[in-house]
Amino acid sequence: MTTLGLKRVLGLPAVTFIAIGFTIGGGVFIFTGIVFKIVGPALPIAYTFAVIPVFISMMPLAMLGSAIPTIGGNYRYPSRMVSPGLAFVGIWVYALASFFGQIPLYALGCAKYAQVFFPNLSPAVFAITVVTFFYIINLLGVKLAAQIQGLLVVILIAALLYYSASGIKVLNPGYFENILKKGEASLILGAALLTFTYVGANGIIELGGEIIHPGRVIPRGFFIAFAVITFIYISVAIATVGAAPAAELDGADEPLIYIIQRIGTNAGIIFFIFGGAILALTTTLNALFIVGTKSLLIIVQDKILPGVFGKVHRRYTTPYVLLTIIWVLSVIGILSGFSLETLAAYAALGGLIIFLPIQIACLRLPKLFPEQYQKSEFKLQGFFLWSCPIVGILMVVFFGIIILYKLQSPLKIGSFIAFIISGIIFYLSRIRYLQKQGIFIKDLIAKDKIWHA
Repeated sequence: MTTLGLKRVLGLPAVTFIAIGFTIGGGVFIFTGIVFKIVGPALPIAYTFAVIPVFISMMPLAMLGSAIPTIGGNYRYPSRMVSPGLAFVGIWVYALASFFGQIPLYALGCAKYAQVFFPNLSPAVFAITVVTFFYIINLLGVKLAAQIQGLLVVILIAALLYYSASGIKVLNPGYFENILKKGEASLILGAALLTFTYVGANGIIELGGEIIHPGRVIPRGFFIAFAVITFIYISVAIATVGAAPAAELDGADEPLIYIIQRIGTNAGIIFFIFGGAILALTTTLNALFIVGTKSLLIIVQDKILPGVFGKVHRRYTTPYVLLTIIWVLSVIGILSGFSLETLAAYAALGGLIIFLPIQIACLRLPKLFPEQYQKSEFKLQGFFLWSCPIVGILMVVFFGIIILYKLQSPLKIGSFIAFIISGIIFYLSRIRYLQKQGIFIKDLIAKDKIWHA
């Protein structure tokens, strides 16, 4: 049992499946069509460029997860090694972007693919039904959720490989001519958006207290998941560009649906839509519920959120209050009427911001916890110890500015900035309230031995 009443039940296969399922959903089935219209035939190049900074910036997370495995690592590491305020605001923005942006984005995207076979389907009703299903599954325990995730991911990978093989079989090299016709600036913007498609595997550092042998399993889970995800993304991008003229894909509402309907058999189309698109989106939804509560539980432990938020079910050992809040925010997001592009931008920004404080934490790990650093089964040393976090910080700043610029709406940009400001105001107000009660956040953090998950 962990200090939060959670059990170590996840091995390497489960952790890897969670990481893959968490990542692939948005990458292939939501962002591919959006980014193709920005970069054109350069889509495979954009996917290749996007993976490089994300992979480099993931290395510090793998090291932290190996050296000090814990629950809620995305908050716990920076709050103990950098600043609790910075860490809290990062999680605050990430949580709002995930629960109000990312979950609705994927649930509505799932409905859009389902409409291929059920044209009269209500997107909102379908999306709420899917979110509710995974809410209930996660209420029943992380082990069950992880087992379902493993099965879904196996089917998902098979469907994506079928799509890639079918597209590459009819590939026309001529469709790649003038590959940079939309310009280098468009390629940079496309790569910036696609960085979010590789973010997701970082969620496994939230589960350190529920992983068996986490010091070994976490870095291995990272490497296996990244290899699988990168291969699939680039294969799908090549198949998409090579299977149809760019002008036709530009006019398609969903390029992947257009391609599979053009090259697939009837059985293949059904398999790809249900086994690929819908499962990709639902595995990400499931993973968001699995990891979404972990950092929030540590924030509750630090009393920055009231204790009622951290209640764990006695039988299923699941944080049912937080899971319910996630469900409510997700339903509100589904009913908000925001476009998929706006939800995608918010989700991408939230996914990037969470990287900033944790990269700084990596730089401080050897000094603050030298014993854990030396004993870690995976650690960065020398040049890589400082260069990898710096790449991560630059990625957040550079791509964050590009995505904000792409919103091109003072209201949308202002709303996101308001997310950040609201987190700062809540944190400062809560700290002031706790101090009046004689409770100081520094004292609480000083008592926390984070190497005991």
